[in-house]
Amino acid sequence: MSDSLTPTLITVSVTAVGWYATYAYAKRAENRTRRAEIQLKYRAQQIEQLYGPLLSLIEQVFNVWEVRETILKGGNYSEAVQRSIGEFFWQRYFSPLHKEIGELLRTRLYLLENSHLPKSFGEYLQHATQEACQHQLWDELKIDTSHVPGRKWPRQFDQDVKKTLDSLMEQYKSGLARLS
Repeated sequence: MSDSLTPTLITVSVTAVGWYATYAYAKRAENRTRRAEIQLKYRAQQIEQLYGPLLSLIEQVFNVWEVRETILKGGNYSEAVQRSIGEFFWQRYFSPLHKEIGELLRTRLYLLENSHLPKSFGEYLQHATQEACQHQLWDELKIDTSHVPGRKWPRQFDQDVKKTLDSLMEQYKSGLARLS
């Protein structure tokens, strides 16, 4: 009787081991795919909700700056008119754009790449805050603070955003390719 059961036990054992190995391999592949999908979804959020809109707003700031500079250089305006033109651009364009950028940074910090605020982002916030404060002092109290040197636009800010966006786009594309 034991001689006739031996092949059956071997067959059952091999089948059970084979089934378990197949199940374990499939589960591992499923987990890997799920992790890749989660990573891909996170990259898409970073692109769509932070870095893409941020770069678009920065480009708008640059475009408005160029328009303002062209207007100021194109005419022979008095100092008072130049100040009025600058104030017009601040109220209508720069201030709303800075508010949008600030709102993105305030509400979407969880989407930062590497979970830390780059130095240029902090420098940008200092620039925008100082500008807003000085303009508000003039608008509401007519206090002239033009003698206070302003914080310049941090050159690295737009470069950091663009570099990170490009990297995220590459990672997103390669992640899509891996899932295909």
